[in-house]
Amino acid sequence: MNLRDVCGATVAAAALLSTGCGGACAPTTDEAVAFVEAAEVEWLDAWITAERADWVRTNFITEDTNLIAGAAKELKIETETRLGREASRFDGVDVPEDVARKLLILKTLTRLPAPADPAMTAELARITTELQSAYGSGSYCRDDGECLELEDLSEIVATSRDVDELREAWVGWRRVSAPMREDFSRYVELGNAGARELGFADMGALWRSKFDMHPDEFAADVDRIWSQVKPLYDALHCYVRAEVADHYGVGMVPLDQPIPAHL
Repeated sequence: MNLRDVCGATVAAAALLSTGCGGACAPTTDEAVAFVEAAEVEWLDAWITAERADWVRTNFITEDTNLIAGAAKELKIETETRLGREASRFDGVDVPEDVARKLLILKTLTRLPAPADPAMTAELARITTELQSAYGSGSYCRDDGECLELEDLSEIVATSRDVDELREAWVGWRRVSAPMREDFSRYVELGNAGARELGFADMGALWRSKFDMHPDEFAADVDRIWSQVKPLYDALHCYVRAEVADHYGVGMVPLDQPIPAHL
């Protein structure tokens, strides 16, 4: 049977129907292969739809494009999270190496796992879209009424050597993010809830599971590598701080402190 023709069924349910088990049988190798093949097609469709909608929103930020992109993102998040849950059903099944790899990828595919509750999925998609739009359309307005967008402020930071102007650009842009705090906190809360439903401690653990090792092993490996390169970074920071202090003065850049971010 064509798994994509099973009306209203998820790819896992379609794979079950193809075996005639209706969910009563233990998962098999053939079922896992069929699931992966169908999941690849379903995910690609959702990904292309979301990326096209987001491209339009990014270039034409309006209420309508936000709604369109949000709906497409909601479908993509729901698809990725659901496929990850369904892939977990095949844990322990003896499958070819390439299928095992694809099942692992499906389980860790999403960077933003949504809870199973459809209302929470919709809320997460809305928050994500609105945060992206707020960042993309944000601006800092001076007292004289002149408003500077991110590109303008980036240009100032890249080219100006005036301390006051640099500080104004740095601090001014960060005022754009303050109204995002509440939505971002909720974003993390919902994402962590979705990650726990997939069997991970939180989103961070899910992200660290993408590297063919346990998330705790990955964190330990990063710490090990960092301990090896830290002396180089310490020396580099010391040299750059001295050069910046030579330009702005040690009163502005103390030689025993971090380099001020706006400089």
